[in-house]
Amino acid sequence: MTLVAVVIPTYNEAESIGGILESLFEVSRDEGFDIHVLVVDDNSVDGTVEIVEEFGRRMGFVSVLRRPGKLGLGSAYVDGFRWCLGNLGEFDVAVEMDADGSHDPRELGRLVKPIIGGEADVVVGSRYIQGGGWRGGSLKRRIISRGANLLVRITVGLPVRDATSGYRAISRRVLERAYSERTLYESGYIFQVETLLTYHRLGAKIVEAPINFYERLGGKSKLALSEVFGFAWWCLRQLARRVFRRTT
Repeated sequence: MTLVAVVIPTYNEAESIGGILESLFEVSRDEGFDIHVLVVDDNSVDGTVEIVEEFGRRMGFVSVLRRPGKLGLGSAYVDGFRWCLGNLGEFDVAVEMDADGSHDPRELGRLVKPIIGGEADVVVGSRYIQGGGWRGGSLKRRIISRGANLLVRITVGLPVRDATSGYRAISRRVLERAYSERTLYESGYIFQVETLLTYHRLGAKIVEAPINFYERLGGKSKLALSEVFGFAWWCLRQLARRVFRRTT
């Protein structure tokens, strides 16, 4: 049976993580593939880890990778994917998912099935194709997201409408090439676009599947203004490199 590794970074997500794990268990049963969830926790102090560990004792398909502090979203995924490659045996697909309830576990199948069926190597859950969209969320967040994706298409040249989406599935074959021990990635908001660019350069077939993006269930958004400016600067550097390559 197909094994799907779901990597979920957490920092103080006690309000939402239990419900997400319950939903993933139901998805595994209904969709007909096995799931192993790895929660990568950055030293939460609100009981997140205790909730996850108790769920793991009851259900048996959850592991926890504890980290000593807030080391960033990108490094959490890198550590998580490398843990899966080293510890989970022959899983077929890895999935990124937020812990705050913004990603619906019930939509996992539409990300995973194109990879299982050999139709894609990477599937991005997209808010900006037909069938996808926002469900709640502030106007400010929507404007930032739209602007970031427009900037990516102009400067980086990725043929993806929602390159900043953090709900995506990646085949093991691509994962093994993209997350070698020598690979370094930016840790913040840039991570999603930088890794997508890496998959593209590796020749991966990238497709988008529609998802609904929900307002977080609890806690506060962790996106800082400094990350927004850092993201814009990174995109402009990619544009400069593209222009330089064309003129040399």
